[in-house]
Amino acid sequence: MGAFKEPHGGELKDLYLQAAEAEAEKLAARDFVSWDLSERQLCDIELLLNGAFSPLEGFLNKDDYDSVVGTLRLTSGVLWPIPITLDVTEEFAQDIASGDKIALRDLEGVIVATLEVGDVWIPDRTIEAEQVFGTTDTLHPAIHYLENIANYVRTGGAVLVSAGPDFASADSLFRTPLGDVLPATPTARVIDEPYLPLVTDIGDRHPVTSGLPQ
Repeated sequence: MGAFKEPHGGELKDLYLQAAEAEAEKLAARDFVSWDLSERQLCDIELLLNGAFSPLEGFLNKDDYDSVVGTLRLTSGVLWPIPITLDVTEEFAQDIASGDKIALRDLEGVIVATLEVGDVWIPDRTIEAEQVFGTTDTLHPAIHYLENIANYVRTGGAVLVSAGPDFASADSLFRTPLGDVLPATPTARVIDEPYLPLVTDIGDRHPVTSGLPQ
């Protein structure tokens, strides 16, 4: 059994409501404006609720966002290298304001959480990429997400499948006009053996992956 480790920031946050409170909140949330979460946003919600993102008590407000982008720390001074924010479309953002409560739904439309809106703003993704990841190269997966997937979803688009059977089969998107924008050519090869991932030069410069054993 490993040694006890103090939660990051000094306090483990548990954002789950007790059963009675949760039921009351779900009933009230039926009348809230709702946002359908992406898979990535669902992961962020789960990590916020269960305390894995301690000491965060929700998505970053603008002051904390600016602090993380500029210094890799929250305004409290706690180390926090990557902004955790809820991206929405500009159309959706026009209908909400600070203090509003919105319902957050999973991919099947089930309400999984509610959120009291703090700040609403349009971030500068180029500055975020340069300050947080040290690059604007779209070959970096996080930059690709910032500049393509996140922006595309914000403007009402859909996410393309670029892995698995939908990508490698005879009906692959690669064999359509969309092939020019997909990241790789499917080979249909299945590799089932151990491997040791290597940290790239970009990874060596990032505080989360820098110094990992190879």
